[in-house]
Amino acid sequence: MTRRWLWKVLPGLALACAGAAVIPHAGVSCPQNDTATCDPDTHQFLECQANAYVAVADCHGPAGCTVVNDVASCDTSGDTIGDRCPPSSEGKVRCDPDGGRFILRCVDGGLTSIFECPASTTCAIEDAGLSCY
Repeated sequence: MTRRWLWKVLPGLALACAGAAVIPHAGVSCPQNDTATCDPDTHQFLECQANAYVAVADCHGPAGCTVVNDVASCDTSGDTIGDRCPPSSEGKVRCDPDGGRFILRCVDGGLTSIFECPASTTCAIEDAGLSCY
């Protein structure tokens, strides 16, 4: 009797799920390559590559990851060591948002420390670039 009940319920569930929107996450198939969106759970910036979403940046800034008028944007201002950085940031440097103790660089898609400021100094932007003051 239980088997018949499951058999009758499962087709209805399959139909209900077939019309549901797919929530974008890394690894989930995507409709069109070279498009971008946000993962609503992890606040990651996703790009559709080879018909699957790939996380290309973490969005730990106050604005997080947002989609407005089908355009995805990522606030990376809160990103720190170990966070993903987008290909457009490759090789660029910035101050660590956690007190400016480190100078960070985007290397191979991830933020890494390239210099630790001496005690009682912090990373700051000057005319010549980033420095510790």
